[in-house]
Amino acid sequence: MPFPTLLGLLREGRTPPDRRVALTPKKCVELQDTYPGLRVRVQPSPHRAFADQEYRDLGIEVSEDMAGCDVLLGVKEVPVSELIANKAYLFFSHTIKKQPRNRELLQAVLNKNITLIDYELLTNAAGERVVAFGHWAGIVGRITACLPTAASTGSTSLSQPGSASIWRIWRRNFLR
Repeated sequence: MPFPTLLGLLREGRTPPDRRVALTPKKCVELQDTYPGLRVRVQPSPHRAFADQEYRDLGIEVSEDMAGCDVLLGVKEVPVSELIANKAYLFFSHTIKKQPRNRELLQAVLNKNITLIDYELLTNAAGERVVAFGHWAGIVGRITACLPTAASTGSTSLSQPGSASIWRIWRRNFLR
């Protein structure tokens, strides 16, 4: 991609809100310093782990407008209504395994002529994923998946009576 290039850092649009971010304020500065002509624009977010002001304090532009960006970077799936046609996106799309809940997202990517680079598919020469969440993220994800069932039994936290049922559900579903 020829420079100058405008890289857009998207706010996460999932519900419940996700605090993770693809680039920290310092990494944005590092990218701009390393690649002359590259600029980073950050979409404002009230939920991100780093406040908008932390980006501004380091000279990073914060703007709602992502239409002028050449490449858009996020963490998780971008809501279909927020996809901009003819752009390149990088995020975990959760479409490669044909997950039914993301068929609409994949169809929209195709219909809008979007180049999608799914983090899940980035691998090194040995075929190992190079972008992944750590061990604890997997455990938290599994526990989170059990919470609706646990809540229906009256166990909404680990400190309440009956919370052992959360662990029984978790073991039954994920420790096979």
